[in-house]
Amino acid sequence: MRARLFAGVVLACVVPVSACAGQPPASPPTITSTVTTTVEVPGADPTAWFEAYCGPMGVVETARLAISGQVPQGPAAVKEAAASWASTAAASNRKMADDIEKLGPLGSDVQNPHGRLIKSLRLEANGFEEAAGRVRALAADDKFPERFQQVMASRGGNSDGADVMFKQIVDIPKYAETFRTNKVCTDWQNLAKQPGGK
Repeated sequence: MRARLFAGVVLACVVPVSACAGQPPASPPTITSTVTTTVEVPGADPTAWFEAYCGPMGVVETARLAISGQVPQGPAAVKEAAASWASTAAASNRKMADDIEKLGPLGSDVQNPHGRLIKSLRLEANGFEEAAGRVRALAADDKFPERFQQVMASRGGNSDGADVMFKQIVDIPKYAETFRTNKVCTDWQNLAKQPGGK
């Protein structure tokens, strides 16, 4: 600012020279100042963000509960429901990752867990997709439940990673209330409490 002021004075003293010799210039030079401020970019809408996460989670829980519903139909029906659940989980995790990435983080305070959550969801999606193929290759016999558990235990991805990152976000008081009162999230949690499936 001071340098620009001096530059303006120097210019005023060059033409005409009489202006610096005691005679006032016809019109004073105009000095403008530009101040740049950083505006805080608002984060994603919390309701939309939580629904983008909770909606697909509810779909996965519905598919999980369908597994136990197939028990009376026999091992082949249980196997198909289990493979369908794993495929649904893969698709749901990809959808969650894509949708929350598009929305962006809720705020700068959760930018890091937001990015790590997206990465974990994509890894989980790959793990579930690979598990679905392995489950379909299993024999539909008495040992299917045990083998199914082994496949799920050894699948790639890290569900704990996604859970931990989500918990870090939802435990922040300014986001916790939106999560707690969101109907889509409440529906998912109610489904998750029901026994059955995996």
